[in-house]
Amino acid sequence: MTQGLGVQRVQVFGADPAHAEREARQLRDELTALEGVEARFADRRRPGAAAPGAKGDVLTPEVVLLITGGTFAVLRTAIRGWVEVRKSRHARIEFSDGTVTELRGGVSGRELSRIHKEGQSSAASPAGPEAGSETRPEAGR
Repeated sequence: MTQGLGVQRVQVFGADPAHAEREARQLRDELTALEGVEARFADRRRPGAAAPGAKGDVLTPEVVLLITGGTFAVLRTAIRGWVEVRKSRHARIEFSDGTVTELRGGVSGRELSRIHKEGQSSAASPAGPEAGSETRPEAGR
């Protein structure tokens, strides 16, 4: 059930080709869990030819998924939720109508822990009845 949206192309980037492949597999699994959505890997292109003197072919740290079904809003929301889990995640969505959306990961787990600890320590510190007010010594005493 494609609902007439056509095929959306999602590029998943990683630190290296193996990382990008793992991330793309996770995203594919999450998207195929959505009702009416199909996600598959695009045909792999041959790596670029190596420059003279190079030790091997050029590998790019990206994997392309082709997605059919769902709506723009559902796909964008699902991919955004997946991307925001890790700071290292990066995806580029090319919708069939020509719209392009780039999504980058959110706050890292380390940052979330730090923010959480800061919030707990500020909540635990005793605040008197005049917290936040300035205390001035009285003149003449």
